Amino acid sequence: MVPMIRELIKRYPKLKGYRRAQMPNFSTAINVEKLEKHFEDGQTVTPQILVEKKLVRMIKGKVPEIKILANGKLTKKLVFENCTASEAAKAIIEKAGGTIKL
Repeated sequence: MVPMIRELIKRYPKLKGYRRAQMPNFSTAINVEKLEKHFEDGQTVTPQILVEKKLVRMIKGKVPEIKILANGKLTKKLVFENCTASEAAKAIIEKAGGTIKL
């Protein structure tokens, strides 16, 4: 009976490094047009502020990484901290006079 159990155990897939499982990367995208509506000229935009203004939801109790996308127009000078942006969004932000700090 023991050899049968050993053969069954050999068939199961092996989970390598199950104790060292990496946390998945939680990220959320937001368009420039939403920022235009909800922020005043000269304000700072951070992931925490976006959660407080309820533009972005927390994921599993953590503030997600934010990526700014270039859908819409931006006329206000905003300062982005701890956010990433697409190339087109960077161009729109810099054209409006804003900056992006990582």
